[in-house]
Amino acid sequence: MLYREFGKTGKRVSVIGFGGMRFKAADYQGGDYERAVELVHRAHALGINYFDTAPSYCDDQSEKILGEAFKTMERSSFYVSTKCGLWNASNKSEGRRMIEQSLERLGVEKIDFYSMWSIKTMAEYHECLKKDGLYSAALEAQQEGLIDHICFTTHLGGEEIAQVAFDGYYEGVTLGYNAINFAYRQKGIDACHAAGLGIVTMNPLSGGLIPSYEEYFAFLKRGNDSLPVSALKFILAQNKATIALPGFSSVEEVEENVLASVSLPSPDEISLEAMRANLFSELNTLCTTCAYCDSCPEGVPIPQLLDSYNLYILTKGDGNEVLKRIRNHWGIRAEEAAKCSACGQCELLCTQKLPIIERLERIVSFIQ
Repeated sequence: MLYREFGKTGKRVSVIGFGGMRFKAADYQGGDYERAVELVHRAHALGINYFDTAPSYCDDQSEKILGEAFKTMERSSFYVSTKCGLWNASNKSEGRRMIEQSLERLGVEKIDFYSMWSIKTMAEYHECLKKDGLYSAALEAQQEGLIDHICFTTHLGGEEIAQVAFDGYYEGVTLGYNAINFAYRQKGIDACHAAGLGIVTMNPLSGGLIPSYEEYFAFLKRGNDSLPVSALKFILAQNKATIALPGFSSVEEVEENVLASVSLPSPDEISLEAMRANLFSELNTLCTTCAYCDSCPEGVPIPQLLDSYNLYILTKGDGNEVLKRIRNHWGIRAEEAAKCSACGQCELLCTQKLPIIERLERIVSFIQ
């Protein structure tokens, strides 16, 4: 495993991190975490020392799974990252409660990296920093030795990320960056690198989209490497990202992805201009199925429908492919999209700010 300095923190972290958002439900339902814990332990044995989680991940079980796994792991051999968003805590006292909850669930005396979670607008950035706000809770906990480093995760645009990075409140950032959308996210990663932040790239495989549609993304492959490994190497070879953070749901995925830390190409071998020639702007609007929108008051299965809509973008307009994926892959009815009342709640929750209502309407049009 290859290790890099996490910004200016003095910590050396594995370039492949463990994203704790994609444990299989069958591996934790009923409170039996044995198979999920085995997955964490296998990743640790292969050299991964950065484990990322958050409240609510995996039906609110992810922190508990990692906590169970950590019981038999030497504390000095790993770092843990977790988060708190404005929807979890609107003031300092609520923020403190969330920090204490995470400490208890994880079974650790200190959280290594604690992030202000999913900052999508500059208004949210300032809301975190307000007096008696979420940041003040983290700062107080840091002063007490309960948190080592305060970071943020974000879906802001490049120029806004630059402003946040250079304001100097945070030591690290987690941002969306991969071989599909890099051309539209490069300003953000460049700014954070220049500001000396540790950089964690979430959705490095575009939420599983890249390996799922290999025929569309074959241009990413390098030599004998698999497509996922090639996509991870693309990120890490540029030497700006500290960590690529895929989500894992099987030991096989872990064992494959750690290969990305072996024999990295040099930055000169990765031509960003050549890569851009293979992309088109719509790829930046592919849904990564993060499922933050999955609380529709009408019961519309939005993540599944938007995942299927990705094929409309990838095939440049084939609605029949969308309907086939809805039916054959997800086993639901496209007519579910017609239940949308256009209340807009999903679009407020969407971290990518996608036009969800418009996409649901278009899916309905494919039926007619």
